[in-house]
Amino acid sequence: MIVKDVTFAVEALSLPASERAALARLLVDNLESDSHSDQAVRKDLQLRFHNLRSGEDPGMTFDQVFGETLSRPSFHRFSNRTC
Repeated sequence: MIVKDVTFAVEALSLPASERAALARLLVDNLESDSHSDQAVRKDLQLRFHNLRSGEDPGMTFDQVFGETLSRPSFHRFSNRTC
């Protein structure tokens, strides 16, 4: 995989050796403990989507998903910027 977020890569590579090693161990451990295959994840997502469309799962409102985030002062500090 090509690293698309160069900023993240540069930041990770600028860490002291001990912290880079800890990050590497964390990433490798995550790979080893990930028992979900792409097929299993796809099947789960299809079931969730079916349940949402059928009404079996009512889903969440915008406020339920973003309410806490929108009320944080840090969100408002950056949301008023123009591009």
